[in-house]
Amino acid sequence: MAAAVILFLHWTNWSMPKIRFWELVLLGALLGPTLEETFFRGFLLPTVSRTTGVPLAVLVCALLFAALHKPPTVAQWVSFTITGLAYGWIRVNSGSTTAAILMHAVYNLTLFLYQLTGT
Repeated sequence: MAAAVILFLHWTNWSMPKIRFWELVLLGALLGPTLEETFFRGFLLPTVSRTTGVPLAVLVCALLFAALHKPPTVAQWVSFTITGLAYGWIRVNSGSTTAAILMHAVYNLTLFLYQLTGT
C-alpha cells in the first residue's frame, strides 16, 4: 500500500513534509502508530462495533482516523481512509491491535524512507 502511495506522490510531483530522523523514529515508527492504533482499533473499533456491527465500525474508525490527520486534499483523504480501512481489517481479522500497529509503523517507515532517499 505504501508503494502505491509513493508512486502516486511521484507521479503527481507531490512532496512530503521533511521530517528529522528522531521524529521519524519516535513519532512515525513508535509513538504515532502505537497511540493511534491503540485508540482507533484497540478501543474505538470494538466499542463502535457493538452498536453498528463490524463493517460499519471499521469504516467509521477509518474516517475518524483520516479526519485526525487533517488531510488538505481529497486524494489525501482517500489515502488516509484506505489505510485506516486496512488497519481496521487487519485488527478484526487478526484479533490483535499489535498487528495493526506493526502495519501502521511499516507503512510510515516506507513513506519516510522514500522521503529520505529522495527518489
